[in-house]
Amino acid sequence: MKDIVGVIFILLSFLGFYLIENVFTIEPQVTSGNGNLGMLIILLLSPIFFVSYFYTFKRTREVFYKVQKKIIKALILSLLFLWGIVLVFLNIEYTGDLIIALGGTPSDPDSRIFRFGWFNQYTNSIYFNFYTFLLTHIIAVISGILSVIRNKEKRH
Repeated sequence: MKDIVGVIFILLSFLGFYLIENVFTIEPQVTSGNGNLGMLIILLLSPIFFVSYFYTFKRTREVFYKVQKKIIKALILSLLFLWGIVLVFLNIEYTGDLIIALGGTPSDPDSRIFRFGWFNQYTNSIYFNFYTFLLTHIIAVISGILSVIRNKEKRH
């Protein structure tokens, strides 16, 4: 039962990231004067995000506590770190493309986001997108694995 609830929270978290990216982020070519409605959604969904991360961390601990071979943990950690690095670069590219589409950064007078700062209705998707969803959950998995390794080393 707790796994079903945990998976539901992960799915709701993914849905939240999707909605923030695709519904509550204004397209660069659209003019918006309504403020950042996505901020309300982010605040409302934050508890779901945190429960999703906590479940991912706890479930990872449960699974990896049973794994006895250090080489398997090291291999999985290495793959997760590599995947995380790839996701960081993909997100940097995604952000760069968005900044180009917006005509520049918040300090550029020709930019659509001039004087808005980095967190606004046009840039929500920099922080809430598929790459950051995966990356944050990978961080939760890595944290869970490292926690198991640390606890097992303390016992010996």
